[in-house]
Amino acid sequence: MHPYKAVFIDLDGTLLNRQAQVSPRNAACLKKLVAQGIHVVIATGRPVESIRQLVGSIQSPAPVISLSGSMVHKSLYGEPLAAQIIPFETMHRLLEVCRGLGGVRNILLDEAEGFYALQDDPVIDEFIGMYGKKPMPFTYDSVPQGPVLSILVHAREDRRVIYQTLQEQFGELVHFTYFREYPWIELSAFESNKGQAMTVVCQHLGISLDEVIAIGDGANDLEMIAAAGLGIAMENGDDEVKAVADRLAPHHNLDGVAAVLEEIFRL
Repeated sequence: MHPYKAVFIDLDGTLLNRQAQVSPRNAACLKKLVAQGIHVVIATGRPVESIRQLVGSIQSPAPVISLSGSMVHKSLYGEPLAAQIIPFETMHRLLEVCRGLGGVRNILLDEAEGFYALQDDPVIDEFIGMYGKKPMPFTYDSVPQGPVLSILVHAREDRRVIYQTLQEQFGELVHFTYFREYPWIELSAFESNKGQAMTVVCQHLGISLDEVIAIGDGANDLEMIAAAGLGIAMENGDDEVKAVADRLAPHHNLDGVAAVLEEIFRL
């Protein structure tokens, strides 16, 4: 008998295929797990609105982790369970530094129910699709006063330099995620990551970390995969993620999530 009571699954590059869809095989696999009483927890950098669009048909009653761990809801349509807020003063100082940096093309500020954008340009179209709404505008001189969960800095050409500059000044104040090919630098509260959020969910469900499986492919999955009883990296995942994983799953475009879970749970 397997010892696992929950599965934490990333979306992009993991559960979703190249068309950003949940394949029939992956969907059927997760539905079988839910029917067996296994907690299926989606853990993604996307907002909860996007999770609802993509996996709403699976009808898992488990909590969901969004914004790379900054937000946890009790269920897909349930109330918030936990949130990690970037302190206002830290956010304000960080934006002032970004104002003086060349190469920053756009900045997004995520709230629990929407987002702000510094510029109205095509790079934010994917986020409009995720949230199902357009962003609210902000400027360096007029920033949101409400709680901000994460900051995304778009800097395609000078991304590494901008990341290093911000990390040097704010590395002890915020959590940084730098993706291999994604043109955004993600910043969240210092304690915020998917691993920390997974711990919150496990406490809520009354299970231990040894009783969970975590599956992912990217930099924001590192803490989650390292902390899980069984950490699984996708074949297409980053090398640093594979280094902390206990095993690999096949490529995300080959139903890798279903393939590895069908084997573990004998579905």
